[in-house]
Amino acid sequence: MDGKRVRKLKLGSAWHPERIERWLEEQSARGLHLESVGPFGVYTFRADLPEPFDYRIDFASTREIEDPNYHQEPTAAGWTLAGNSMSWMLWRAPKGEARDIFTHGPARAATYRRQALTMLLISVAQVPPLASGIMALRRHDELAWASILMLSSAVMSLSLYALTRAAGRLREVKARSPN
Repeated sequence: MDGKRVRKLKLGSAWHPERIERWLEEQSARGLHLESVGPFGVYTFRADLPEPFDYRIDFASTREIEDPNYHQEPTAAGWTLAGNSMSWMLWRAPKGEARDIFTHGPARAATYRRQALTMLLISVAQVPPLASGIMALRRHDELAWASILMLSSAVMSLSLYALTRAAGRLREVKARSPN
């Protein structure tokens, strides 16, 4: 193939990383190999010969990412960092050749716990603009407040939805894990 770059939009949910991993594996089997991940689900691939890869996603905290030892475990297990976007770290290894990472119960539980906390913080951060927007609308202030109110409402709704999904996945992982 010619090695050209191909961009694809894939909206995924952080509480189902295995769906994104399977999609990336399908892309590599078709000859599209991950080069980078942009915000809002924009994936950049390099077109080449089909080659099967396994992918794993880690939703690492900033502290983990900045730790110089963070890469040691996945690298020692045979993985290479294929891309990242904010706290999404995407690891790739030739199909079946690397030890599995980030899929055992405690790792997934930590991931879902971090996601739930992040969504809770985003939701709480929407309270001041929502309150200000409601008060401004009651006083018949500027129409701009209506748009701020709608945007904050949408962000809060989405983050609360994500919070409930991440919390649900956390409960599932804990229920499957031996005590």
